[in-house]
Amino acid sequence: MRTFKIEPLHVPSMEACRLRIDNLTKPIYSLATLETIAERFAGILRNPKPNHLRYGVLVVAADHLVDGPQNTEHGSESYDAIERFNEGTTATQGAAAKLNAVVHVVNLGLEQDTADLANIEQQVIRKGSHFFGVEPAISREELERALELGFTYADRLHADGLQVVAIGNVGERAFLDSLVTTATITGCAYEDILVHNEYGPTVEQRAAHIHSFVDRFNIAVDDWSALTESERYDAVLNLLHVAGGLDIAFLTAFILGAASHRMAVVFDNVVTGAAILAAVTIDPLVKDYVFPSAVYDEPIHDEPIHKEQCRFLGVKPYLHYNLLIDEALGSTMGLSIIDASMHMLNDMKTFIEAEVSVAEDGAGKGRQKDKNNSV
Repeated sequence: MRTFKIEPLHVPSMEACRLRIDNLTKPIYSLATLETIAERFAGILRNPKPNHLRYGVLVVAADHLVDGPQNTEHGSESYDAIERFNEGTTATQGAAAKLNAVVHVVNLGLEQDTADLANIEQQVIRKGSHFFGVEPAISREELERALELGFTYADRLHADGLQVVAIGNVGERAFLDSLVTTATITGCAYEDILVHNEYGPTVEQRAAHIHSFVDRFNIAVDDWSALTESERYDAVLNLLHVAGGLDIAFLTAFILGAASHRMAVVFDNVVTGAAILAAVTIDPLVKDYVFPSAVYDEPIHDEPIHKEQCRFLGVKPYLHYNLLIDEALGSTMGLSIIDASMHMLNDMKTFIEAEVSVAEDGAGKGRQKDKNNSV
């Protein structure tokens, strides 16, 4: 994997932005999350008053476990989804259009051939990742290709002038890869993020079954904090090799590359969340550049994994819409929250600009300035 450098947020810009926010004509701190988003973007962009952000959407397509017993659809559902993107008829593309966000859809590893779809970017590394009950999800060479391609797309979207990118995925059977990646990084037990089902094996039996084919790869880490930077780096790459798959590997590198270019990333579901965990584990500064979006709480699979990812990252998703479609829809809708924070910062007036009086008591006293005490 190529080298990169991620810098901390620019504190002077954040402090100047926070001072303006505190002096907007509202009760101090009353716009909560919108305020902290704007403040963080000031630090990301090194600009006390960022505005008119350029948005983009990146959807990565790859199937998982293609040679496993779980594969009954053989890529037909993924192909249908990617075909809708090719035709420009998805909810994601509709939401992106409202923000003038360009949507890139990249086929890294769908089981079915998409060469006939002219609007899909063809970057196929292999047609789906392996079932790691048989062998590692992807080879070391395929991992390196996926990582380099992720960095390349970060370079490309940065060169296009994008400042915020919503990420998402299309693909079948990504659940197991997301679960194992999440549990390995956060340290939770498989039992904690599996969902009880009245039919079939118990949670304990399913967890034991996963251990039966995962443990031989020695991907478990007892204490990530005890590892050196290089050991942590190697452990994450080994995890992606064994259980990450093409999409999680690509997105991990894209997130690292985006942060190195001071581009923000918005994530949504368990696949994008797994990539965020991997990137943050490689370089903790990544966390300053990533934002959650929607809650994914489908009780069949995703809810406990998504909750665990957010718990580990210390974030709370903004949107509670009971979404069952991923395909970057949640993260694209998350862009609208960021856009709202920019409108707050730039369209609202300060007490001085509006020529109104500031708070005379409470948290705003002394922090807010008007024309009578602006010196």
